[in-house]
Amino acid sequence: MLSNYLKIAIRNLSRNKLFSVLNIIGLSTGIACSALIYLWVTDEINFDKFHKNTDRIFRITAQINEVKAALVPIPLAMAVKASEPDVDLATRVVSLEAMVTVGAKKYEDKHILYADSNFLKVFTFPMLAGEQINLTKPGEVLLTEAGARKYFGDPQYAIGKMLHVDNDYSGNDLMVAGILTNVPSNSHLQFDMLLPIQLYEKTMNQAQAWGNYDVFTYLLLNGHFNRSAKELSALEKRIMSIHKKEDITNTKATLSLQSLSDIHLHPGLMLDVEGIGNREHVNIFSLVAIFILLIACINFMNLSTALSGGRAKEVGLRKAIGAERYQLIFQFLTETMILVLVALLIGLFLAFVLLPVFNQLTGKSISMHLITFRFLCTLVIGAIGIGILAGSYPAFALSSFLPVKVLKGAKAMSNKGSLFRSSLIVTQFSIAIILMIGTIVVYRQLSFIQNRDIGYNKNDLVYVPIPKLGNLVQHNQSLRAALSEKLDMDNVTIVSHLPTDLTTGTQSVYWDGKDPQFRPLFSRMWVDYNVMKTFKMTLKSGRFFRKDDIADENNYVVNETALKVLNVDANSAIGKKLTIDNRTGEIVGVLNDFNFKAIQQPIQPLFMHNASSGDFNGNSGYVVVRTPISNVENVKAELQVAFNKTFGDYPFTMGFINQDLEHLYYSEQRMGKLFNIFSVLSILVSCLGLFGLTAYATQQRIREIGIRKVLGASVVSIVGMLSKDLLLLVVIAILVSFPIAGWVMHQWLSNFVFHVSLDWWIYAMAGFIAVFVAFITMSFQSIKAARSNPIQSLKTEG
Repeated sequence: MLSNYLKIAIRNLSRNKLFSVLNIIGLSTGIACSALIYLWVTDEINFDKFHKNTDRIFRITAQINEVKAALVPIPLAMAVKASEPDVDLATRVVSLEAMVTVGAKKYEDKHILYADSNFLKVFTFPMLAGEQINLTKPGEVLLTEAGARKYFGDPQYAIGKMLHVDNDYSGNDLMVAGILTNVPSNSHLQFDMLLPIQLYEKTMNQAQAWGNYDVFTYLLLNGHFNRSAKELSALEKRIMSIHKKEDITNTKATLSLQSLSDIHLHPGLMLDVEGIGNREHVNIFSLVAIFILLIACINFMNLSTALSGGRAKEVGLRKAIGAERYQLIFQFLTETMILVLVALLIGLFLAFVLLPVFNQLTGKSISMHLITFRFLCTLVIGAIGIGILAGSYPAFALSSFLPVKVLKGAKAMSNKGSLFRSSLIVTQFSIAIILMIGTIVVYRQLSFIQNRDIGYNKNDLVYVPIPKLGNLVQHNQSLRAALSEKLDMDNVTIVSHLPTDLTTGTQSVYWDGKDPQFRPLFSRMWVDYNVMKTFKMTLKSGRFFRKDDIADENNYVVNETALKVLNVDANSAIGKKLTIDNRTGEIVGVLNDFNFKAIQQPIQPLFMHNASSGDFNGNSGYVVVRTPISNVENVKAELQVAFNKTFGDYPFTMGFINQDLEHLYYSEQRMGKLFNIFSVLSILVSCLGLFGLTAYATQQRIREIGIRKVLGASVVSIVGMLSKDLLLLVVIAILVSFPIAGWVMHQWLSNFVFHVSLDWWIYAMAGFIAVFVAFITMSFQSIKAARSNPIQSLKTEG
């Protein structure tokens, strides 16, 4: 019996090849897209959950004025551990870049952590080789397997070997004491090397520096501690009391606890680690996955219910020769289940094949092992549900008809069935239009980010990092002299920081009338006299530093935002005295604001120090050159000659300011690409369904078309007759989707301090595209039917 049902089902599906293929393509595409997005979402929400004590680990964050930061003072961790019985362990982490020397080879490493001795007790990073050490010996270092391979080739060979680490603060000879397994890609802390934090404390001399916010601090709470919102809030208040008691600088900071599993998906904290994700992006793509799958399911259900209407006489004949109703129901369900299961298998296969491409787009290294048994069960159950939903309406509706009425030509499908299909089409196109509007808005915002006036000309700027070796002032002067032999120095500047890597701190700053309790967050930049010209910045008032002007040595240039902190206007700021780190000078100029953070964040106050002498207050600095792209290779060669002349065989690297700025918006660019791809796919899947429905509607009315042509109807009038009902549904979908899309995109744009507006033409364009694409899709079948031979049409069985 079952084999008979399967044979009949396969025969019916092959009889309607076009519609069967459309159904399978649409549903398998939806399943593949949803599976890929599921993998991405799973990877994002599982960040840092591999640690044994994930639920007990919290990070302390700080808010000073309106600015939230991921860093806190160095002494806070130990003070909290000493005073709080609910805290089992407290560990501090500092992330730095360094130059690593192994024998004659030098490596630039951007993934180095300084950490407390209990770091490996708080976090779960297993040992691969060597002894479990507690980072208590300043002369020992731990490498990951990847780090050991990079420096020594064989991780086992690395144990006991020596290497030298130079950062901006010191140089240390260290022995490799152990090898850790590679850090999982879904860890917010990424490192190749782990050093004792005592090295950082010693070189910075900041063991009691309560006023400097420069370390990540993690707490491992007691296993018996009730981690309810109420108890965590009470613990936060106790930590703030400890801070207030110990901090002699009286910084008014609000301290909060952030659970480890929340770190990755909660951006917006200044000075946080790189690669932080975004909860909103996860939510958006979760909805996109649901939307695409929903569109695919609607397609499937629409085509299945429409096709079943043409099988009324078949059902009548089966009932006339004795078929029971349950047998007919089972037959219809079997056919739809075959299609669904085939689509499911093809969809999963497509996801597997496309995963490497998807990884390239997302910048991840996701594998199919993230597809859990639970997810597969959910997918199979969902597929069965889709099959039952798609097959149940025609199965129950058709099997209920009396065979005599059906064989005499009674209407097979009721008006309720047509209404049901119409509502599905409206839902389908509403979702597609929402995604279309989202695509336009995301594209505009990304274009705005890339082309917005950021306060200086980001193009044609290359830079070379200056190593922190020997006498920095002497090296900077020597480098400038070497460069002046080959380059136009009007387009060359040496600065302590790039605009893309400025940090924010609460260092001591004083001016007349300042509230002693007020400790603003601000950024500092040591620059020479030529930075404004090289970067093409503009002045709001006053002047910039002058070359060889000794009187300018202690003076300052500030940005517009700093005026709000100083509570003065641009003109009255000129001549105002500032004291920063016991260095008193006058404000000689006010620069127009320029962005040195991602535009999701407001511009911070900036104080520029005159460092034309080459003294960057201990910072190594960068050489920045403005040059056309066509001349980059020549400039690179001259820079390398001057660099090698000054620093010997120290590794030479060069970067581009505009590329660094693009990196700030990597997450948004990635989101934009994915959004574009999935939006286009959703529209294509919708069009597949519309194409199928138009083809079916045309088949059902083929005799009517023939009669109309015999009576003189034109091709245009027939196309209009066949298209108007479906186009009306698309128009209804437009009206439904506009307010929903507007609200969703307004919420997304609110994450940016600077953003585009939701102009009326965005909606008009999306609506026009929807109508145009729908009309083109329907016209293909309609025109074909309208131009057919009416004699052949009239011979078709009605």
